[in-house]
Amino acid sequence: MSAVTAPQRPHVPIESWPDALEATVASACTLLRTVIVLRETASTQDHARAAGIPVGTLVAAWRQSAGRGRLGRAWEDTHAAGVAVTFALPDDAPESLAMRSAVATARAVRSFLPGDACGIKWPNDIVVDGRKIAGILVERTAGLALVGIGINVGQDSFHADIDAHATSLARLGVHADRLAMLDALIRSVDIAFQEPIEGIYRTYCTLDRLTGHSCAFNTPDGSVTGMVRSVDPRLGIQVETASGVLFLPSATTSVVPAHAGSRYGGADVTR
Repeated sequence: MSAVTAPQRPHVPIESWPDALEATVASACTLLRTVIVLRETASTQDHARAAGIPVGTLVAAWRQSAGRGRLGRAWEDTHAAGVAVTFALPDDAPESLAMRSAVATARAVRSFLPGDACGIKWPNDIVVDGRKIAGILVERTAGLALVGIGINVGQDSFHADIDAHATSLARLGVHADRLAMLDALIRSVDIAFQEPIEGIYRTYCTLDRLTGHSCAFNTPDGSVTGMVRSVDPRLGIQVETASGVLFLPSATTSVVPAHAGSRYGGADVTR
C-alpha cells in the first residue's frame, strides 16, 4: 500500500532515526535489542533475510521501493509517507505469529486514532471503517520469524486500483510523523510478543472487524462467498453461504483481494 505522491510536510530527518529508535529499544524493550535503519531498500523483509539478522533485531527503511505482502502481493513505493519495518522475532506457530503481529500493529495504529473504528480484518490486515491502513507479512526461516509491517501514515492519495479500499492516518485527519509511529509500533511489538497467548487471543477477538461482512475466499476446493458468522484466529472462520454454513481453516484459506468498490474482498455489504 502506498501513495501516488508523498506529502509535503515537515518530518523528522532520517539522520535522527537511528539514535531515536535505539533509545526506544534501550528504554522500553526487553525482546528487541538492535536497530538497523536503511535510507532506501527494495524490501526490509528481503534485506533482513539476506543479512541473516538474529532475533531481537529490527530493520526500518526511510523508503521501501518494492515491498511485498501475503501471497506475493506487491507493496508499492512508500516514498516518505509510509512505515516499512521488519522484526526478527522468536519462531512460533503460524496462528500465534499472525495474532501477535496483528494485535501489536492494531494497538500501535489505534494509539493515534480516536474511537473504536480501527481493528483487524482476518487474518492480519489492519482496517479503519473497512479500509486497509496496515498490512503484515510473516515468514518463518532459520528458527526465527520475520514479521514485516507496512503502515500508511502520510499518504494523501492512492493509486486507482486501491484508492477505494485504502486509507492512512493523513486521510483520517491525523498528521503524525513516521518516527512517532515507528516508536509506538516497536513498543507494541515488544509487548505483544511476550504477552500470554490467551490474552492476545482475547484482544484479537475484540478487534475483529470481518464478522458480519460478506466476503469471498480462496480455498483448495475453489472460491467461497458468504457472510462471515464468526472468526477464530487460531482455527479459521465460519461463513454462511447459499448452500449452508461452512468452516474454512486458517491454514488453507485466504481472502480474495478487495477490488474497486469493495472493502472486504469480493463483496461489500454493511453490518
